[in-house]
Amino acid sequence: SSRRKALAPTYNPSDPYPKKLAALTYLFEDIPDNFDQPWPGRASAPDNILVELIEEDPEIPRYVYHSPHYEFICDAPLKPHLVKRFATLFEATREYCRQIPIATKKAHIAGTKYRNRILLYESVATYVANGGPPSSAGVYMPGKDIIMVPLTSLGVKKIGSSYSIDYREDNKTLPHELTHQLTDHFYYEQGSMGWFSEGLAEYIAVTPYRSGSFNVKLAVNSIRAYATEYGRKDQGGRALGTEISAPPLSQYMLQDYRSFVANANFNYGLGLLITTYFFHMDGDGDRKAITAFLKTLRDGKKGEEALSALRQNRTFDELAKDITKGWRSKGVRIQFAPEK
Repeated sequence: SSRRKALAPTYNPSDPYPKKLAALTYLFEDIPDNFDQPWPGRASAPDNILVELIEEDPEIPRYVYHSPHYEFICDAPLKPHLVKRFATLFEATREYCRQIPIATKKAHIAGTKYRNRILLYESVATYVANGGPPSSAGVYMPGKDIIMVPLTSLGVKKIGSSYSIDYREDNKTLPHELTHQLTDHFYYEQGSMGWFSEGLAEYIAVTPYRSGSFNVKLAVNSIRAYATEYGRKDQGGRALGTEISAPPLSQYMLQDYRSFVANANFNYGLGLLITTYFFHMDGDGDRKAITAFLKTLRDGKKGEEALSALRQNRTFDELAKDITKGWRSKGVRIQFAPEK
């Protein structure tokens, strides 16, 4: 019905929730870069998260809840303590994205004037009817800067007239989509869109998570298992094996996004391995190349010009050999085809 459609947020000039990521840049001005900060060892949700019911309208139906940095809009009434259970994952992911030193400032701005917006649907059918991909656990919609999630993905089940929650902590889809929502628009440009934008989201999602905390120290081992096998405890994974044949590096990094997602399992897995290489293995582990690359993107450069900063005076063939060398020490051999 038309009233049910009102669950979706509407936009107007006074609304602090912009339609596009780029519209948030005016909020970045007072947020410094954090490129010089150390890589975190653990990232956790704040203690004693407060969740409040802000608005309720049973006729639409529409129920709005706030945690410190998120706004949850649901078509079913939930007790605040249930929302707090899954809000912990959302808040922990935001804290993780805030701490990693890649200057994604969107992870810093949410608060009283702005909250990351999440639409929750009681049924999968309603989720799909509103644009959610069938069989998905959640999706980020960049045009509206929202995430849509069916309650089943959060472990919420209806029992009689009330709801209970049994959240699965091995859920990787939600941290992946949350990372997309928290990533600055600069990092979705040509040259980074695909291998880095998805590699970053995979990096966050594959990091071991439990009880509101990401154990970042275990990330690389989990990433290796996830990319090459079927993941920790055989729960998902790209299963690329330890002998990986890849296209020329420049072709892989510069391919358009439609091509990237057409071979999603391989490209996401390889993007994860390459992103992890630049975070932890390149050079002396000082992140010099990835920092230069991200700064160049923030300056408005893209494509081959941005990738030139990433190469650090190396040819693509030389960079490919460095990536191969970095992962070979961990038992993974990536063989890139030579540049043409």
